Amino acid sequence: MAKTTAKTAAQAKAKPEASDAIREQLVLTGADIVRLGPEAELLVGGKNYNTALISQIEGIQAPYFRAVSSLAFHRLLDETRVNARVARSVVDKEYGRIDWKDPEINQDPEFLQKFVRQLGRQIRQAAQAEGGESHTKLRTFVNTIVEGFATSPEGIDQLRKRSVMVQAAILSVEVPEDVGTAVRGAYQAICAENGDDMTPVAVRSSAAGEDSRKKAFAGLQDTYLNMVGTDRVLEAYHWDCASAYNLRSMTYRREAILDALAKAEETGDESIAELAKKEWAIENTSLSVCMMQMINPVISGTAFSADTATGCRGSDRQDLVSIDASYGLGEAVVGGKVTPDKMYVFQRDDGSEVVIRQMGCKGMKIVYDERGGTKEVEVPELEALRWALSLSQAERVAQGVRAVSRAYDGMIMDTEFCIDANDKLWFVQARPETRWNEELELYPSTIFMRRREVDAKAAAQAEVLVEGNGASRGAGQGTVRFLRSALELNKVSRGDVLAAERTDPDMVPGMRVASAIMADVGGDTSHAAITSRELGIAAVIGIQRMDVLRALDGTEVTVDGTHGRVYRGLLPLHLVGGEMDIAKLPTTKTKVGLVLADVGQALFLSRLRNFPQFEVGLLRAEFMLGNIGVHPQALEAFDNGKLEGVVQNKLKDLEDRLSKVLREQMGAGLIVFNFNLREYVGEITGLTAEVVALADSTKNLSAEEVLLQHRKMRELEHKIDQHMEIASRRMEILKTSANLADHVRIIMGYDDELALLHFGDPEASKRAAEIESSVEAHVERVRHLPLVSKVLEDIRLLREEAALRTGLKKEMDDVRNLPDTIRALIKSRGFRTGKEHYVQTLAQNLALFAVAFYGKPITYRTTDFKSNEYRNLLGGNLFEYMEDNPMLGYRGVSRNIHDWEIEAFKLARGVYGGSNLRMMLPFVRTLEEARSMRSYLDQVHKLKSGQDGLKIILMSELPSNAILAKEFIAEFDGFSIGSNDMTQMVLATDRDNARLSHIYDEEDPAVVWAILVTIFTGQKYAKKIGFCGQGVSNSVILRGLVAIAGITSASVVPDTYYQTVFDIAAVEAENIAAADLGKWLVQQHHKRLASLMEKAGYGHILKKYKNPQDIQEWYEGELQRRHEQFRENLDTPKEDFYRSELQNFRSDFHKPVIYATWNWDETVSDALHHAGFANFEEQAKALEVSRQMND
Repeated sequence: MAKTTAKTAAQAKAKPEASDAIREQLVLTGADIVRLGPEAELLVGGKNYNTALISQIEGIQAPYFRAVSSLAFHRLLDETRVNARVARSVVDKEYGRIDWKDPEINQDPEFLQKFVRQLGRQIRQAAQAEGGESHTKLRTFVNTIVEGFATSPEGIDQLRKRSVMVQAAILSVEVPEDVGTAVRGAYQAICAENGDDMTPVAVRSSAAGEDSRKKAFAGLQDTYLNMVGTDRVLEAYHWDCASAYNLRSMTYRREAILDALAKAEETGDESIAELAKKEWAIENTSLSVCMMQMINPVISGTAFSADTATGCRGSDRQDLVSIDASYGLGEAVVGGKVTPDKMYVFQRDDGSEVVIRQMGCKGMKIVYDERGGTKEVEVPELEALRWALSLSQAERVAQGVRAVSRAYDGMIMDTEFCIDANDKLWFVQARPETRWNEELELYPSTIFMRRREVDAKAAAQAEVLVEGNGASRGAGQGTVRFLRSALELNKVSRGDVLAAERTDPDMVPGMRVASAIMADVGGDTSHAAITSRELGIAAVIGIQRMDVLRALDGTEVTVDGTHGRVYRGLLPLHLVGGEMDIAKLPTTKTKVGLVLADVGQALFLSRLRNFPQFEVGLLRAEFMLGNIGVHPQALEAFDNGKLEGVVQNKLKDLEDRLSKVLREQMGAGLIVFNFNLREYVGEITGLTAEVVALADSTKNLSAEEVLLQHRKMRELEHKIDQHMEIASRRMEILKTSANLADHVRIIMGYDDELALLHFGDPEASKRAAEIESSVEAHVERVRHLPLVSKVLEDIRLLREEAALRTGLKKEMDDVRNLPDTIRALIKSRGFRTGKEHYVQTLAQNLALFAVAFYGKPITYRTTDFKSNEYRNLLGGNLFEYMEDNPMLGYRGVSRNIHDWEIEAFKLARGVYGGSNLRMMLPFVRTLEEARSMRSYLDQVHKLKSGQDGLKIILMSELPSNAILAKEFIAEFDGFSIGSNDMTQMVLATDRDNARLSHIYDEEDPAVVWAILVTIFTGQKYAKKIGFCGQGVSNSVILRGLVAIAGITSASVVPDTYYQTVFDIAAVEAENIAAADLGKWLVQQHHKRLASLMEKAGYGHILKKYKNPQDIQEWYEGELQRRHEQFRENLDTPKEDFYRSELQNFRSDFHKPVIYATWNWDETVSDALHHAGFANFEEQAKALEVSRQMND
């Protein structure tokens, strides 16, 4: 049959008589299925139906297959009989003998399958031994056992027993002869088409509805791989039929009915429950089987025609393909047994492909077992650290997935592929993805954001236990229940956190009641990832810390699926977001954009680009730098071979710090450490050995010779005394240094001699070298002496204990291991050098942002890490000084933009097609800095404003930027107001200092003046002016202020975006001119003050005092009264009470009263004039021009 599209194939119809004949067949070919059309799905199931369709798509290579019709399954149930009494007796006896808590049983994922098969054999043998005929029809027996399962209050153990009994009964009967003949014939047909009479095949379930356009419950029944020979294939078919009633399949149907019952009760619509009972009734179970030629793959994986976690389709071409790939058979990826390589493929505007890659952890693979079936084998380290797919292979996979998606009318498709040893690409499965297809069909313009998130402040202080891939957004918390297998599901209660090496369909009942999921392995298309997204619960997978996960069993944790972290304890959670219907957003003159940092969040919100007034006003670099994880200078030093030297210098500093700590603690008497100094000095100097030798030689000497010997001994003892005296002056070093060379220098007097040398003198340098040579030789002579070894070992143990106690040991170990840690990190990410790791990681992240918001401007702010934040990166403590106030320290453009960051930006805009990226420079203190950096970007990196549509923006966040706004604007394509730093700098307030939080306020008149100057200056020079600080997110008044002033765009955090658009639209609808902004501000602050007074119980005051000035008079009078009260109670028991009353009153009303009575007209007018406007008429004309130029 000629290749066609799936749509055309599905619409093809056979003649009525031919269709009737096909419907009666027990085995169908792909052509048969296509002839029947969509109705075939009920007969052969979703998997067979989809396989038939993709085999007809031009350019798609699918394996040979046959569909065993569900008619065969029903004949098995209807045409066989079972001895019900024997079946019950055998299962009751054997089931009761199993210790379901036995670790060996729980660690065997195939135990239930083997147990059920064993029971089937036992039932058959027991029935044959009894003789006579079995009288109960198999279907009758099955339905009797499963009756009431859907609503039974039984626990998981009792439900499992029902499942085991049904499966064992099915396996105890012989497959009907005609069914067996059909199955064997299907296998032989595949062998004939493949030209091999022993073709390995996969035998998979294809249940009615499975992998269909509306449902996706793949994996509920069993799959058997590498089945060879007619007998093995028939046996696998029989097993698959039994698995239609395994616990996960029956529980899935049960949960679907229970959910419908709950929804019916909630809505009062009984038809929901009735429909579900009919559709999901276990008694109506139907199963078809897909028998497919197995490909012996080198590489396999899954590929979606969208981002799996967010549904993002990429650009307007909907060309984004998300690929998970690993080695061997695809079950390792689908089953979550490895963390595969992650790849995103999309097209540039010129049609060329872009491939973004993230290295996985591919330590094992599943391959064919020569004895049949499959086995797991280890992947060599070098192979595991290579990319599974080459760039060209990834492009071919993406092109195939797009072809499949087009054939399904552009639906998001979930495909499985493999590549054989001949580099041939096969698509072995395809199914419409249900989660995002359903949402996009029902709510094409709505983004559902409501979820629970971890409180940011609490997270900053909390202990991070493990990190991994955030596979499902949101947060959940509870007690960890680590499962070795699904046999331990009874451990999981509602609200627990389910943890496992990986999840499988058997664990779904536990996942449904869990608050969050943790899986040690798995990628974005693993069972854990897909199921957690479908269930709407947080998940962190690919943790790669199995030992930690096991140890966390019983521990209370908070799982942050948005950021891929697990914290110790139950952190505060808050509900964020809501529903954003883009179609309902009003059009505004002011563009409303987003402030973003996380790629996952960008992909999730990508549909916002359909709103005409949308942009990304601030893309932070810091989150992406955190993904890199290593200080850029540490990476540089690693690449150029200088890191080891830096590490040794740092270790010396740390050793010196430890010595100082020891000396201080010894001086304070906190540590006592003594040794016999005289003996030690004698050993180091060798004088003790001379004394002993002299004493041994006194035998048979004359009296005169004895006297001479004694005199020599006294001289030796005197020398020891001299060295003792030298050593005692440096006793603190001798007791704290484990370096024998230090001891030798001190005791031998070299330290004193070195101190007197003038190192500018060549002779002095020569003598210093001679001393060091002598010290080295001396160390070699004495290092093995028992006393010397013991003293040094005691000092080493003392230092180790002190280092452990003070925390220095961990720091020293971290520094010592840094080169190896960086080397391992770079290799694990699939890169060869530190530079490649940095540039590619940043560039690829930027590229994903660019494709998520294709066609909309994205303003990327270069790194503004402060020194304390840089220190937190790996290797940061080697290159960053401790600053008293990092907010005012070495940050922003003052530390220059790293060349690698600029290269990454260029790569993202060029090779990766992110031409919508703009650059913004942060924390530019002076005009000299601005001009210098612009010249550097232009002359060194060839980044020039206007070239290829590039714009370079200044982040206006310092008083100098506002005061010299006219001068700064001349250097850039526009401003973006950073209200966070602008507020703290204008008010001289550290925004990280909680004790000053009452001063930090974006609505302060001084801050408002700086904001207005920036906006008006941009209008004066027809440049774009944006707002990207927290001010507009936090303050409704600032939203109105910037809109009335005529700002080009205002960007906010995602959770306030929707409301901000409506707030700005409402203000714009009032058509307030900038000339009236001052009056509007007075009105807003007056309303706020009045509302505050009502809430505080001062509503009666408002009846008398109508305008702000009157309220100010009341406030000052009330304040005076409270001052007098406080003064009268000084030094009395009531002093604290009245002090608190006074402070609370001031805190509540002081600032609101000032703002309500402030001369805002003057502030606005002064800002206007400072920007260079003579009057508001001139500003209004400039605003119109600016809007036309920056639209």
